[in-house]
Amino acid sequence: MPKTQKPFRIGFFIDGFTLHKVNHYYKYYHKFHSHISFSGLRNFVMKQVKPYCPKNKSLILEGHYYHSRKNPAYDNECPFNTSLERFEEKLLDQGIQMHYPNAPLDWKTSGNSDLINDIKMYAMFQEIDIAVLLSTQGFYAETAKMLREQKIPLILLGWNFAYPKNQKLILWKTDIDLKNYAFQYIAMEKIMDNKNMTSLFEKKPKLLIKPTHKMSYRFQRA
Repeated sequence: MPKTQKPFRIGFFIDGFTLHKVNHYYKYYHKFHSHISFSGLRNFVMKQVKPYCPKNKSLILEGHYYHSRKNPAYDNECPFNTSLERFEEKLLDQGIQMHYPNAPLDWKTSGNSDLINDIKMYAMFQEIDIAVLLSTQGFYAETAKMLREQKIPLILLGWNFAYPKNQKLILWKTDIDLKNYAFQYIAMEKIMDNKNMTSLFEKKPKLLIKPTHKMSYRFQRA
C-alpha cells in the first residue's frame, strides 16, 4: 500500500495586541464599521498558503491567539466576562486556541513571550511547514529572522493605516524589520478595502457618513 502523505502544516499565530487595535479601527473608525471575521480570516490564510502546498498533500491549520492581558477568570475582581467568553467561542469555532499571559504585558517595551517561545518550539521540532503571523510589532522581528534561518517561510499579515481621534491623527504601521524578514508580506489594509473581500468582516459592510467639515490634526503613534 502507498504511504499516506503527511499534511502540509500551517502555524497561524495571532498577536492579540495588534488584532485588538486593528479590530478597534475597523469597528469604530473605518468606513465598513465592523469587526474582523475569524472564519473569513482563517479562509483567507488557507487560500494564501495553498500555492505553497505540494499538490499531493492536504492542508491543515493550527491556530493560536495570544491575548495581551491576563485571563480575568482568575481575577477575583472580575470572575466572569461574557464578552470574552463569546470571543473565545468564536476562536474555538475556527480551531484557534486562546493563550493568556501569566503576567500583565507592557506592549511598549516587549512582545508576548509565549508567542515567541511557541514559534521557536514549532520551528525547532519541525512541527510546521509554513508560518503565518498576524502582527505589526517589531518585537517579533527576531522571531521572523529565526524562521528564515530555519528555512520556514513566514507570511506576515500587517497593516498601515491612519484615523482621526480627539483632534489627533492616529498612525498605525507595520515594523519595517519585521516586514523585511518575512518571506511574504500582505498589506491587509489594501485587502480589506477591496469590495470583493467582505467575507473578512463579521457584518456586511456599511459605509459611514464622512464628516463634511475640515479638521486639523496632531500626529500621534497608536
